Amino acid sequence: MKKFVWGTAISVLIAVLTSNHAQAATFTEIGDAGETLSTAQVIPSGLLPLKSISGTISQTTPDADIFQIFLTQGQTFSATTAINSGTLADPQLYLFDSSGKGIIANDNESSNSTQPTLPIGSFSPTQSGIYYLAISGFDYHPVSVKGEIFPRFPDVSFDGVGVYGPTVAGGGSPLREFDGLRLNGGSYTITLTGVQTSAQPVPENTSGVGVLGLGLLALATLPRNQKSKQV
Repeated sequence: MKKFVWGTAISVLIAVLTSNHAQAATFTEIGDAGETLSTAQVIPSGLLPLKSISGTISQTTPDADIFQIFLTQGQTFSATTAINSGTLADPQLYLFDSSGKGIIANDNESSNSTQPTLPIGSFSPTQSGIYYLAISGFDYHPVSVKGEIFPRFPDVSFDGVGVYGPTVAGGGSPLREFDGLRLNGGSYTITLTGVQTSAQPVPENTSGVGVLGLGLLALATLPRNQKSKQV
């Protein structure tokens, strides 16, 4: 009986610890994500790392998709479509703060690729909170009340970073909408690091330790209970 209890407790513990390390969320656009802060698609909370976001840019009408995400201070952030590009031929990626002000953007990760990347090291959150990640097809750009937020044809060197900031007239004001031409559409997958599905840190092994503690407590008291029955 003791062997059975020990074996069961260990099996449960291994399963819990393994699942805690392996858990990560993927999110697929529901309907059509909006292209303003008020219509941005909110990722459902679940206290998990967010591995990727998938969706579709319209083939027939001007379209951009915005997703509300959560970034944690000190965690490494990156976003790219280069790994899983989908059918969207020439996407653009934009990151905004909680008020909608532009932080960084990218059109092409290199001179040989039309896929955008916000690479590791291009932005590190100085405080935890809500941010907005946007994707659009080429030549459909974010604008504020004062004009375009990011340069349309930025002069950047493709040195492994290739990102640019909000350096034009509308760069100091929050996002109002997207504007411009729709030159392409299609499906996409944005691969992410350093993004969570909620505003609380992920408890990596806490539940596993809890299960271990409860298991050991139960096993420690089991012989005493058996002894008391024999007396």
